[in-house]
Amino acid sequence: MIARLIAYFSQNSTLIARFGLVGIITFALNYFLVWLFYGVAALDYRVAVSMAYVCAVVVHFLLNRAFTYRVHGSSVLGHISKYTGLLIFNYSLTIIVTVCTVELYGLAPYWGVAFATMVSAVSSFIAMKYFVFCNWRIQ
Repeated sequence: MIARLIAYFSQNSTLIARFGLVGIITFALNYFLVWLFYGVAALDYRVAVSMAYVCAVVVHFLLNRAFTYRVHGSSVLGHISKYTGLLIFNYSLTIIVTVCTVELYGLAPYWGVAFATMVSAVSSFIAMKYFVFCNWRIQ
């Protein structure tokens, strides 16, 4: 099993690196927007997290489509419909983790966003590679 994981990471190292870079950019944007909406605009943390999530999702989709998976010349609508399922799962996860972080552990919502991002990164990579962009040749 470990040998399989090592082989998988070796075969997909460039793709994983691009996905990681997009993830870092998206996380930074999401975190900044949570700070802006919650810390500066003083919105309820659930509203702030939700608004930041929507903005970050658009950037995440576009960067992964163009940069990570390098999909060109295809219908965006087909990818958006598949990506929507991933979004529903990840949004639910983000809200659940953030509420638990704030309500159960008394931490700031920023921690919830960070924890949720870590949890959803692996599932997002797999879903995007094998479901959302699976019909297109990845360069």
